[in-house]
Amino acid sequence: MKKQLLFILFIFFSPLLWRGAGGEVSAQNPLVKQWDYRFGGTSGDLLWTFLQTSDGGYILGGQSFSDSSGDKTQNSWDSLSSTGDYWIVKIDSAGNKQWDKDFGGTGDDRMYSLQQTADGGYILGGTTDSDSSGNKSQDTWHYNGSSSFDYWIVKIDSLGNKQWDKDFGGINYDQLYAVQQTADGGYILGGNSSSGITGDKTQPNWGGADYWIVKIDSLGNKQWDKDFGGTNTEELFSLKKTADGGYIFGGFSYSGISGDKTQPSWGSMDYWIIKIDSLGNKQWDKDFGGTGGDWLYSSDQTADGGYILGGHSVSNISGDKTGNNWDTLCNPVCTPDYWVIKTDAQGNKQWDKDFGGTDYEHERGRSCFQTFDKGYLITGLSFSAISGDKTENNLGPKQMWIIKTDSLGNKQWDKTIFTPGHDEGGFAVQIDESCYVFANATDGGMGGYKSQLSQGNYDYWIIKFCDSTTTTSINTNSNFQIPISIYPNPAYESLVVSGQWSGKKEIEIYDLFRRRVLKSEVKSQTSETTINISSLSPGIYFLKAGNEVRKVVKE
Repeated sequence: MKKQLLFILFIFFSPLLWRGAGGEVSAQNPLVKQWDYRFGGTSGDLLWTFLQTSDGGYILGGQSFSDSSGDKTQNSWDSLSSTGDYWIVKIDSAGNKQWDKDFGGTGDDRMYSLQQTADGGYILGGTTDSDSSGNKSQDTWHYNGSSSFDYWIVKIDSLGNKQWDKDFGGINYDQLYAVQQTADGGYILGGNSSSGITGDKTQPNWGGADYWIVKIDSLGNKQWDKDFGGTNTEELFSLKKTADGGYIFGGFSYSGISGDKTQPSWGSMDYWIIKIDSLGNKQWDKDFGGTGGDWLYSSDQTADGGYILGGHSVSNISGDKTGNNWDTLCNPVCTPDYWVIKTDAQGNKQWDKDFGGTDYEHERGRSCFQTFDKGYLITGLSFSAISGDKTENNLGPKQMWIIKTDSLGNKQWDKTIFTPGHDEGGFAVQIDESCYVFANATDGGMGGYKSQLSQGNYDYWIIKFCDSTTTTSINTNSNFQIPISIYPNPAYESLVVSGQWSGKKEIEIYDLFRRRVLKSEVKSQTSETTINISSLSPGIYFLKAGNEVRKVVKE
């Protein structure tokens, strides 16, 4: 197991090569399927989030309407199964199920976000209209007894056992879409709120719905909350930590200059991102759009300190959009294409790219993240046949569609993930330079890349692909004469790296998103050097020294 882990970590930091016969980057899709698995009960199960875990496996989460059946081992808390519960499935690195858990009350519980925590457990987040019942220990905030939704988070251990849960909301609708663990061991929550000053909300709305950020401690106790919006409606779908200890979050906005929004809208709705510091104070905001509608669903910091934004757009060339939509009919309006924007560290646009097909259907961008080679992987859903940027026909009506670009957003290849049915979601992680794992919800039976029958209605579905053309080479020109050792591990303030030094040496630490968060040049000729890690957030990191890579845990 140790050798296998080291091999994976070596691959993590080796060069990525997608090459054709002439030595140029190939436009042919290089992916070859390794395995796939379906998980579901006999009713609908909708996947809304998944990630790779520290043990090399995966955890999938979303909303389930199923009772105990198929792959689901627990009943829904709603006796009529008309509303859903949170449902998570933990699998190993080969896709085999290890355990599953259902969390809910007697109302409607929709899970949209999860993250592994520094203690090896998980934080689950979403929205609920359940009162205290089932796994839910607090009532939802109501107005005169009417139904409303609140944020609901659940903290579980590494085996899925509940440790605590918390409800946050005002008397109107509050919907949580993102949760992240923070440097102090607490959590930051992001979503939308149409509530005024009521319940847990301490600031009034600017308009119909605003972005709402809630900061809590490690036990779920609220520390502060912030409302950001204009005089129309804003919807937040992405929130990520940044290297300076702050946060970037975004979604789309219908507002012009008003409230917290400093730039006018280009059309009906635009991408809108906000950068805040660790205490929730706004540092800047940016609006990006064309004269049509533009929906942002993904934002993330890149290795150069800038940001990559992903979603979809119906705009032609106008405003910030430099490429036309591929829908040539636009009757009566264009249907969406993927739209990706790259900015610098201050949110200034560097480039944008449109990707789509020409059919009068549409593409819906779900996520975009930086890959190990400093390019980007864009994921979502497509109805289109071969046309525009799309090189493969769908098998079912709506399929997951993947695009790989270089560092400037130029397409290198694209891949359609075939099933016989409709797919929802469109999520991906890169696990090393050669391999990706994709996940969505599908109602398709056996066919295409799907090797198992449906359990009933929509199921969770996960599939692994590897690039068979990639040549992985390990640089043997190491600065270290013997393998390194690291102690203490886990560590709180500092790590001691022990090994035989010779010449110039560097130690680098990377987070789970492949971003370098610390670099230290080692000048001492002794066999040990101490690295100060007190500035890092609690969590899992990779330490690289020469060819040696080790997993380290910051407490």
